[in-house]
Amino acid sequence: MPVRSKIFVSLSIVISMCNFIYPQFHFLPTESPTLNLIDEEYFPLDINKKLIYESTFGEVTCITRKDGDNFQQEFKSGDFEMFQRLNIIDGSYYVIDIQQKIDIFLFITHSVDVKYSEPAQMIGLPLSENEKWEWTGIEFIGDNIDTLYITSEYVGDEVLTTPAGEFLCKKVNYIIKKSSGKVTRYYEWRSPEVGLVKLEADLDPKGFAGMIQSLLGYGDIYFSLISV
Repeated sequence: MPVRSKIFVSLSIVISMCNFIYPQFHFLPTESPTLNLIDEEYFPLDINKKLIYESTFGEVTCITRKDGDNFQQEFKSGDFEMFQRLNIIDGSYYVIDIQQKIDIFLFITHSVDVKYSEPAQMIGLPLSENEKWEWTGIEFIGDNIDTLYITSEYVGDEVLTTPAGEFLCKKVNYIIKKSSGKVTRYYEWRSPEVGLVKLEADLDPKGFAGMIQSLLGYGDIYFSLISV
C-alpha cells in the first residue's frame, strides 16, 4: 500500500449524504458474488467493553454505552475526544450524529458537531465480498450543508497482527463524496466480536481531519488495536 496520510475518524467524521429530504440506498450487484459475507457480528455494540488503540495522538480508549434506543461510542485520549451515536437497524449500520473535539495548541480547542437529515446508513448487512453499498443524504456541520454520497465495499479478508494479537479481518473500503467537492477514502479492518481492529484514511485536506493534520504537522496518523 503506498504511503498515505492516515487518520482515525470513526465511521462518521467523513460521511456524506444526498437527496433533499429522503435518503436513497441500494446494493450495487456484482457479476459473480461469493458466499463470503460480512454481517452484524463484525459491528458489535457491546455495552461497557473497553477497546484501547495506539495512535499518533497517543493511547485512545473506546467505550460503548447505551443511549436510549441507540448506542454512544466515546473515543478519548489526552487531546482528542469523539462521541458518536450508532445503531444497527434492519440490517444497516447507522451513524446518527457525531461530536468531536481536539486540543490543537495549548489554548486552542477545535470542536465540530455533525448531524444528518436521516441517520447515515454506512453499510447494509450482510454484504458479499466485492459487493457495494451506496447511500446518499444530507450532512449539517454548523451552518454548512452538504449533499453527501457514501459507497462502501467489502473487498476481502486479511490477517492482521497488532499489539492485541492476530486477527482474521474483513476489510471494508469507504468512499465519501460531498457536493462541495471534498472526497475522503477510508479503510476498516474488522473481526468478529471485537469489531474495529484498524482504520486508515486518505484525507481531503479541505476537511476537518485534514485541517487538524496540517495544524499539528502529522505526516502519518494511525490507529491500531492494543487491547480489548
